[in-house]
Amino acid sequence: MADRNRHVIVLGAGPGGLACAHKLAEYGYKVTVIEKESFVGGLSRTVRHGDFRFDFGGHRWFTKNKHLHDWFLRLMEGQLVEVERISRILFNGKYFDYPISIKNVLQTAGLWTSFLCVVDYSLNTLSNALKKRPIHTMEDAFVSQFGRRLFDMFFRRYSEKVWGRPCSQMSSDWVSQRSKGLSIWTAITNALLKPKDKKAKTLIETFVYPRWGYQEIPETMARVVRAAGNEVILEAFAKKVDTSDPKKVVVTYEKDGRSHQVEGDYLVSTVPLTSLLMYAMEPKPPQAVIDAAKSLEFRSVITVNLMLDLPQMTKDTWIYCHDEGLGFARLHEPRNWSPDMAPKGKTSVVLEYFCSKDDAVWKMSEAAMVEWGKKDLCRLGFVKPEQILGGFTVRAANAYPVYGQGYLEKLKRMRDYIEAQERVAIVGRGGTFRYNNADHSVEMGLVTAQMINGEVTKAAVLDINTDLEYHEKDMVEASLGADAELVRPAAGGGTKI
Repeated sequence: MADRNRHVIVLGAGPGGLACAHKLAEYGYKVTVIEKESFVGGLSRTVRHGDFRFDFGGHRWFTKNKHLHDWFLRLMEGQLVEVERISRILFNGKYFDYPISIKNVLQTAGLWTSFLCVVDYSLNTLSNALKKRPIHTMEDAFVSQFGRRLFDMFFRRYSEKVWGRPCSQMSSDWVSQRSKGLSIWTAITNALLKPKDKKAKTLIETFVYPRWGYQEIPETMARVVRAAGNEVILEAFAKKVDTSDPKKVVVTYEKDGRSHQVEGDYLVSTVPLTSLLMYAMEPKPPQAVIDAAKSLEFRSVITVNLMLDLPQMTKDTWIYCHDEGLGFARLHEPRNWSPDMAPKGKTSVVLEYFCSKDDAVWKMSEAAMVEWGKKDLCRLGFVKPEQILGGFTVRAANAYPVYGQGYLEKLKRMRDYIEAQERVAIVGRGGTFRYNNADHSVEMGLVTAQMINGEVTKAAVLDINTDLEYHEKDMVEASLGADAELVRPAAGGGTKI
């Protein structure tokens, strides 16, 4: 049994870092969490504006790991609602169901367009069977999986909005990680082979959500960590991670204009891996590792959050906006996730604008971004200008790791260096430079705690979210049991778990 009288320092109070701290506190370890922001949660942030609540980008909880889901339900007992997912894709002024419904595609795109998509997909499949073409780019992967016509309709425009570059310049790894196993035949099977038991629901159709916003999850974990006698230090910027002493790790951080040091037996970092290696590690990594870190990029996001003077704008949880005339890539309506996210008789909307830190969009003022958001929203025809009560922006740099061509070799060089550090582990989306969902980051944090406690190896942590399977593929029982009620957006109500 590992010695539990040890001190673990966690950099970053996002879902992954706090899940690790939560598990370590349960084991009895001393834990210090250091967070540069004034709040916990990282990208899983909920901003309150008067009686309105806005999630940054909109996060849902679901996982195919039953043990993880059971852990989550225990953690958040009494704080959750179950939501019926209704998502659509906006393409060329028309709305398509997402995930794809064959009936909806036929009705919306028209018989001729749908026929051409099926023919194109069939010819593409036949061509691949006769001669396997190499797949290097995101475009190669999408076309191989869906055919060029469906790629142009449902993937190209949105992907290029998100990543800010052509799909031909992106690695195919992202497609493998996010949509492996999903195809036009998957959509047909789902359409034709619906489960006979109406009480069985798919991961696609429902998800659970904290009734006061997604930040309730990290805030709950932080409360547990503090209640066990540990520290979660906010507004503290980690400047140096000194691993020169083989028996300890020393972190230097700045808070309130003063420099502080904390010593630990182990360090768990969720800060962007590139920043950790370029600026914080002491001794400095080899130049080849630093050069690899310098060459990798993150995409940033600005959300425009608008308050609306109407009870409901749509029934959707998300709308993915492929139309090139719109600046934002996705929107969600918080009230459709939980009625407690907006005051009675009002609703709100979150518009996501992807950019790169210090580019023209990132440099726009809040007032200019809000005006842009108002114009974009009114173009959709859901609201009139006089129904928009006001708005504000929230910004996040280093939000999405960019899987550019050749990134994997550079990332391996960086990870190999970290894995060789006996007292350092990396966790989370930014920490591992991996496009994790929140459940992946939480699982990674919990398994890292198990690794520190001597129960699993370090390799088990980095194996999370590497299975190349469509994340929403399997059929499961409803998260809360077969008789649980759902939050149905049209009704605007929810049931507490």
